[in-house]
Amino acid sequence: MRCLKYCLLAAFLSLLSVTAGLSPAKAAYPSEPVRIIVPWPAGGGTDSIARAFAAALEKSLGTTVLVDNVVGAGGITGTFQVAKAKPDGYTLLLQGSSDVTTAMVFQNTPFTLEDFDYLCAFYSTPTWVLAHKDRGYTTLKDFLDAAEKNPGALTLASATPAGAQLLFAAGIHGYTGGKFRIVPYQGGGPFRKGMLSNEVDAGIVHSPIMLPEVKDGLIRVLATGQPLDKIHYEPLRQTITLKEMGIPLEVGITRGIMLPKGTPPEIRAKLLEACKQAAAGPIFTDFGLQFGFSPVWMEGADFKNLLVEELATFTNVKQKFVDTQPK
Repeated sequence: MRCLKYCLLAAFLSLLSVTAGLSPAKAAYPSEPVRIIVPWPAGGGTDSIARAFAAALEKSLGTTVLVDNVVGAGGITGTFQVAKAKPDGYTLLLQGSSDVTTAMVFQNTPFTLEDFDYLCAFYSTPTWVLAHKDRGYTTLKDFLDAAEKNPGALTLASATPAGAQLLFAAGIHGYTGGKFRIVPYQGGGPFRKGMLSNEVDAGIVHSPIMLPEVKDGLIRVLATGQPLDKIHYEPLRQTITLKEMGIPLEVGITRGIMLPKGTPPEIRAKLLEACKQAAAGPIFTDFGLQFGFSPVWMEGADFKNLLVEELATFTNVKQKFVDTQPK
């Protein structure tokens, strides 16, 4: 009997030692809220897209999805925070392609394109040239012709002081030999106020910013950096592109999801499927109908290739038409 007790005790202690060495079972992803970092202030175009997408992603992912605006340094602060984050699928970056690439063109950023995993992209909009109706221009050629007759008198505004819109303006100036001045604003809010108060002759911003004013007839679209054939406002679908004017430049912005480098494949796969469902689901498609464009779908590898191509294009434009300007 004593031997049996000792044997049972030994077996029990042995079982305890084995189970003590086992790690607790890992909770299935996602087991906690997911955070989407938007490196721009609330209320802007990217933020609006992010909040609609987050609401759709909650449904398909089955967990709370929070939008966190981490602003600063022209989008660099929030972008870098994601680059440094733990690659566990709980910290995502929703950013625009040209916002990333122009930051790298104009600044010595603490990250490169290789510091991220690229999950997908789902919303693309061209960049367009606008003018107040009281200026009397109906096309970009009207503006350029007026500038030719009044060298240095006309102004073309950029919504940002160092971004895709500024490079768009510099490209038009350089490729056409335009006789206008470029006036940079400090963001979409000041740009919109400047356009509505007719402070400048024309301006450049990512569409569909100011689409309601375009529909009301207060603002006119003079040209676009990429075709507007997919915009929901049919009168703009035939708007002339820069390429059709003989200007070899394409400018737009594609919003997508980037992850910290090294996010496990199984987490990426689950996120990818959830994002695909969110982009095609009723919440986000209804948002697109109201905002101006329907969602698109782009796999991660294609999204990264787009950024690589944009970076090369924007670097070339800056070297040709920005760096050569007298200080």
